Amino acid sequence: MSSPAQDAPHAGPRRQDVGRRDIRNGALALGLAPGDVAMVHSSLSSFGHVAGGPDAVIDGLLEALGPEGTLVLPTFTWGAFHAAERVEFDVAGTPCETGIIPETFRQRPDVARSVHLCHSVAALGPLTDQMLGDGISPFGAGSPFDALLRHDGWIVFLGVSCQCCTALHAVEEFVGVPYRAYRDFEGSVVIHPDGSRQASKSTEYLRQETGSNDFAKMEALFEEAGVLHRTHIGSARCLAIRIRHIFEVARPRLERNAGFLTAHSS
Repeated sequence: MSSPAQDAPHAGPRRQDVGRRDIRNGALALGLAPGDVAMVHSSLSSFGHVAGGPDAVIDGLLEALGPEGTLVLPTFTWGAFHAAERVEFDVAGTPCETGIIPETFRQRPDVARSVHLCHSVAALGPLTDQMLGDGISPFGAGSPFDALLRHDGWIVFLGVSCQCCTALHAVEEFVGVPYRAYRDFEGSVVIHPDGSRQASKSTEYLRQETGSNDFAKMEALFEEAGVLHRTHIGSARCLAIRIRHIFEVARPRLERNAGFLTAHSS
């Protein structure tokens, strides 16, 4: 395997037509291996034409991880629910906002989805129960990101940038940045796939001031630290990094400068 900061040999000439095998080989070129745990952020259109569509991407990732590995995809509903006073989250019926690949994945009969109102994930593999978390914190203790950290999981970007790195919100929550605060969803309900209803325990870790995060700048810092893996799959520029390395690079900077991950901060 090439060094993390260099393009893997798999990159080669960029192809515009990819299939399941290309996804599998690309995932392996990024450093993923059978038995690993990986959360994948993705854009189907970034690959070019994908023979087999989103199912081919999912199947290629599952082949790379093997039967002992666990695949986790974000099935967030933040846009629909984060500002709502009360929410009814239908785990099986509420579509996600994170693209056609996770939307297809969550609807597979053998895939489970977590119950956090805004930051649910879908998972398949031996560690599914742990990856789903407790449905309370979006990013902190007891969350899927906490489980990924405990199991040395990967964060993978297929055709999307580090601006999509939700794991950096986990760093914010573990550090306790001053520009975010918790809110609950009192009176909100989770509807389970069997139709049963349960009071939600979810909290959200919301910005309390105007502005935005700048996560894209972390790519150069991850590369500088030698922990970022790269390749191309079709037309898609793809990255992978262990979540522990995200914490190792970002946490000390955030502890020194609480606004480091916000826009206009260096």
